[in-house]
Amino acid sequence: MPNDKTAPDHARFHHVIPGHIAEIEALTEALRGWADRLGIPARTVNSIILMLDELLTNVVMHGYGKTDSGEIEVTVLSIANGIEVIIRDGAPAFDPFSIAEPDTTLDVDERDIGGLGVHFVRKMADSFAYRRDGEINEVRFSKSFPS
Repeated sequence: MPNDKTAPDHARFHHVIPGHIAEIEALTEALRGWADRLGIPARTVNSIILMLDELLTNVVMHGYGKTDSGEIEVTVLSIANGIEVIIRDGAPAFDPFSIAEPDTTLDVDERDIGGLGVHFVRKMADSFAYRRDGEINEVRFSKSFPS
């Protein structure tokens, strides 16, 4: 659990979901409702949801794979002129910075499979970080919006 108690409760979105693809849509819809109530610009919300969907899908598909034992904790904070997202999971360690950036100049048929989602988040997010906290993966990213 992140230790981000500095944000008022209304400025903090927190959900823990089972590590199943079917859970991601409900989480992102709840996040959209929370963001709408805070008046966060739709463009920023859409960007956050796209990045979050990509990262959560990676955790479910590649981190937990065929096991049904994992949960994913998502915390979203409304910060000054932006949003910070913290994703925590108990899947095997995976540092998204350990994979090479894909060669996007190659034809689609010539590219290696994988890595585009992480590349996408690296390019879209204003900040993107990973750390291993004991047995927990923690990914943080942020996106600013105009004041």
